[in-house]
Amino acid sequence: MTTGPDSLDAIVVGGGIVGCAAAFYLARRGLAVALIERNNVGGGTTSASFAWINGTAKVTEDAYHRLNALGTDLHRELAVALGEESLGYHPDGMLQWVSADDEARLKAMRHRAERLKALDYPVAVVGGREFAALEPYVRCGRNGEALMAMADSWLDAPKFTRCLAGELRAMGSWVLEQCAAKELSVSDDGVVTGVVTERGRLEATSVVVAAGPDTPEVLGQLIGFEAYATRFPMNRVPGLLVTSPSTAPARLLRHITYFDVEPGEIHLRPAPNGGLRMGAPDIDGWVADDSSPERVRRAAIELLRRAKAVIRGFPGEACIDECDIAIGIRPVPQDGKSIAGPVPGAEGLFLIATHSGITLAPVLGELMAEAVADGVTPELLQPFSLKRFPGFL
Repeated sequence: MTTGPDSLDAIVVGGGIVGCAAAFYLARRGLAVALIERNNVGGGTTSASFAWINGTAKVTEDAYHRLNALGTDLHRELAVALGEESLGYHPDGMLQWVSADDEARLKAMRHRAERLKALDYPVAVVGGREFAALEPYVRCGRNGEALMAMADSWLDAPKFTRCLAGELRAMGSWVLEQCAAKELSVSDDGVVTGVVTERGRLEATSVVVAAGPDTPEVLGQLIGFEAYATRFPMNRVPGLLVTSPSTAPARLLRHITYFDVEPGEIHLRPAPNGGLRMGAPDIDGWVADDSSPERVRRAAIELLRRAKAVIRGFPGEACIDECDIAIGIRPVPQDGKSIAGPVPGAEGLFLIATHSGITLAPVLGELMAEAVADGVTPELLQPFSLKRFPGFL
């Protein structure tokens, strides 16, 4: 173990939830770690996420579901160890409501429930009467069913990230904000020896890049090959999120809740401020990270209208000027699954790039810490290597 910020065991580039988790688990193994973030820890995509921790959305492939389910398990373990309040962890569960009139979606929901049960993920199908008892402010009535996922939860992701950064400092590691990485330091035989930052050079035997949607550009800059960014197998996918002001004294929603009913699909959950956070896949298609304020406002108003249609007592577009409206840019690998592990051809350089970073941060962080510390890629991480993409062998 090394003794100062100039000589480290590992450097993590990127202070979002994934980078903070990787640094946290590296430090828990006794390594001397520096986390470097060009802005502030917990900003960027981490602060503009629906932040649904779940194993219910990924069911088509066993390995990827298992990774997500382990993510939910590790979130619970961290909450026990560090405290739900400290982490901003809310184990409220998820409800997906389907009307009995929509036979196709009802069949698909029941099939998903059976698939999740076969994967040993705790779910149940509840009837309309039970759903009404769980969510008394919802207008959907009792003519339908809901998938209930008891292991799902939601996260105040910036709070979680700041908590892990605090734990890092308490373990004697370094959190350097407003500190951009400029280039890798590499020995004559191609082995990574550190990172040159805006504040100077940091020496380390391993570097982990976890830069979210900016991963391709950051990697290209670090290795001195900007064209790398255009080849990297990841897309930047925008998502619109609206957070309403507090609805106190009423608590209008108790679970993460998905609806696919008129006037349109919407997902909602409680928010830390006592309001509701909401989004919808089709509304995401209305916006981009450079959309005009007028276009973003129109999309936000549509979300608020949909929320009013399903939640009794919710003011809808009347509260638009009091809402927090954000566009989060999600890093989505081309095949939809995480990229995590060593970077081919660069000894000592590691990478994490993933959608579902809220769910996966603890498990990818722990597995990456194992790979860095032991020098062997864990079996659970092997299917998610960058090598699976053409041109990255």
